[in-house]
Amino acid sequence: MKGQKRPLQTFFKSLALTLAALTVFSIGALGGTIAAYIKAIPPGTLDEIVQDTINNTTIIFDEMGREVATLNRGQSGIRVSYNQIPKDLINAFIAIEDERFWYHNGIDIKRIIGAFIHNLQRRSLSEGASTITQQLVRNKLLMFEKSFKRKIQEQYLAIQLEKRLTKQQILEEYLNTINLGNGAYGVQAAAYTYFGKDVSKLSLAECALIAGITKNPSYYNPFKFPDHAKKRQQLVLKKMLELGYITEEEYYQAINQKLVYAKNSNRNLLPYKHPYFVDSVIDEAIRILQMQRGITQEEAEDLVYGGGLKIYTTLDSSIQSVMEEVFSDSNYMPTVRYYDKNGVPQPQAAAVLIDFRTGAVKGIMGGRGNMNAVRLFNRATMSVRQPGSAIKPIAVYALALERGYGPWSVILDAPFSIGGYAPKNWYANKTGYSSYKGYMTLRQALVWSANVPAVKLAYKLGVQNVYENLRKFGFTTLTEEDKNNLSIAIGGFTYGVKPIELTAAFAAVANGGVYIKPHFITKIEDRYGNTINEYSYERKRVMEEKNAQLLTDMLQSVVKTGITIGTSFNYPVAGKTGTTDDNKDRWFVGYTPDYVLGVWVGEDEPRPLDYLDGTNPAVKIFKGIMDKIVSERGIKHYFTKPYVGYKGYVCKKSSSRTYKQNINTSPSNSGTQILNVTAPSAGSINSNSKEDLNSKITQQEPSQAKVQNSSGQNGTQSILQQFKNGEAIKQSNTAPSQQAKLNSKASNEITEPQTIKNNSAAGTQTNDIQNSFPQSNEQTVSDDIYSH
Repeated sequence: MKGQKRPLQTFFKSLALTLAALTVFSIGALGGTIAAYIKAIPPGTLDEIVQDTINNTTIIFDEMGREVATLNRGQSGIRVSYNQIPKDLINAFIAIEDERFWYHNGIDIKRIIGAFIHNLQRRSLSEGASTITQQLVRNKLLMFEKSFKRKIQEQYLAIQLEKRLTKQQILEEYLNTINLGNGAYGVQAAAYTYFGKDVSKLSLAECALIAGITKNPSYYNPFKFPDHAKKRQQLVLKKMLELGYITEEEYYQAINQKLVYAKNSNRNLLPYKHPYFVDSVIDEAIRILQMQRGITQEEAEDLVYGGGLKIYTTLDSSIQSVMEEVFSDSNYMPTVRYYDKNGVPQPQAAAVLIDFRTGAVKGIMGGRGNMNAVRLFNRATMSVRQPGSAIKPIAVYALALERGYGPWSVILDAPFSIGGYAPKNWYANKTGYSSYKGYMTLRQALVWSANVPAVKLAYKLGVQNVYENLRKFGFTTLTEEDKNNLSIAIGGFTYGVKPIELTAAFAAVANGGVYIKPHFITKIEDRYGNTINEYSYERKRVMEEKNAQLLTDMLQSVVKTGITIGTSFNYPVAGKTGTTDDNKDRWFVGYTPDYVLGVWVGEDEPRPLDYLDGTNPAVKIFKGIMDKIVSERGIKHYFTKPYVGYKGYVCKKSSSRTYKQNINTSPSNSGTQILNVTAPSAGSINSNSKEDLNSKITQQEPSQAKVQNSSGQNGTQSILQQFKNGEAIKQSNTAPSQQAKLNSKASNEITEPQTIKNNSAAGTQTNDIQNSFPQSNEQTVSDDIYSH
């Protein structure tokens, strides 16, 4: 037996020695690693924290390199001394952030062990165990990397800092620089931001709420998420009670105190001009740094406010000033109906102006009213609202042009129903005219903002194709439900769209069919002048150039006729209005040859705007802004005349021909296009009603149309198409160089404005043209949508 035990004893002895050796080696290796990490700390780092001599101010520049804003942690409020800070506020921070603050030497061993076990169980570094001293070190040096190395360096510096500063000095610095959300750095800034009072006047309940924000300023933002903030406040008060900082009576009084947040007029004074633009820059910089460095939103915000960055932007200070001027001028803005509970005037408005050739945002307004606070709700970039008919050019007509249809394609405006959905036209029982107009071109349908033709066209194109087309144009708020929702063709979304995204979609059309995501920043440099981010243009073609030019031409007709615009311009404008069925949102998105400008008007809590009479208020704001810009700068570019190529023959005056087609071909095929869309018979249209195609619709088609809809033809449509020049050309096969010569030769004829009149209740249209055309050439088709 002894012989058998000896090998076992020898084995366990060897194992014990091996484990001991490994332990010693591991401890030595770990010690060596820790020593290396500490040695890697740059010399003078501790002095940098203590003396706070380094320039941590971030500077924002406009497009000309002029300084427009400076950002630093204490800018939104003045610094306060330790003695000015209420005891309740100090105790609230200690209770929730570092309950053993008065007793540790910079690190909390007990908390470190607890965090180690927690992280081991979850296999993550989510639990940080940082003391207030460690947080100060991290915030001062902007050390946000989640790694063992960073933790070791932070803990070492915290221990050394405690040897250089008193606990009171550490608390004073911490409480004057901590990020408390909404642009408030430090407790004085937070006191004015949230409660409109000096920090020394805060109640216990208010102190607890401010201390609770620290953990996650976005999630516990009392303006956006008051319920989150209240629950966190209750936790802070509970910890204060447990630690003996307050009595049970004080606890219940604070729990039951109603928190009254500051209105805009009572918050901190404006720390920089052009707040809506600068706020947008800050938001974009935070997103860039988050993605680039893999840090949290709060850590990125600390870097923006305290990293000594230089941020170069797309801001055109002159344009921004014009927008701010218009938004404060009652001659352009709708009359304030009331002020909401937060003192915000209603209705509200938003606008964004973009250089569509670069995607650079030149000016932005996220709201109206007192502009004496920052980092507030920006309706231009954050609100999601129903776009109404303003979406039609992007959702339907852009896709139709891509599929081969043209402004001259003809569609039947008649009762239509699919799956129980029966769209109605806005002009039903409002204009004294018929609820349906019969046959009309796609240009006329867009000019009149007709709902039924838009929905019928979307149905034929495929609602999922419409959905994907919208995604291609940069809309991010679409849902899966929208994918099968035919009403998205006329602006009926689950949630809606953002003003900046709708404006960017129109910018893509203005830019010849090339989409560029709107941006505010061109370059970011660190405090040493090193470039850490530079904007690179990401262009995406979403339409063929010729189709974008055609759509621009159609949108010019919308503005020129004034049917839905209600005003006129003395410079070229293409655009589209939008009004939701319930009249809760009013839009106008338009562009000159230089800039695109989108404007939204509505109440923050959506309500009908029936009290706003006259011209669409969004149009008035657009005109106010654009008039001032054009008067100062003129128009530098011109709209490109669209290249028009027909897939049929243009006949000579002397040898006009007639042909009839009753076959179905896809839009991409050559020849006449006929789309059958199931709908009630055209005979259901009230033929005795007053048709309104006589409303001086200016057309720039290279043809004239004679549309007949009589019982003798069974709803057949006769269309006369001719050129004033005597050439017979099959334009779809004409080379661009040849076409350019032909266009030059016959430009007056092709682009001559034509006024369409309606001759009778039967729906006949003729063109009044100074030089009359022969009337012998005609085509006949018998369907809903016709394209030649």
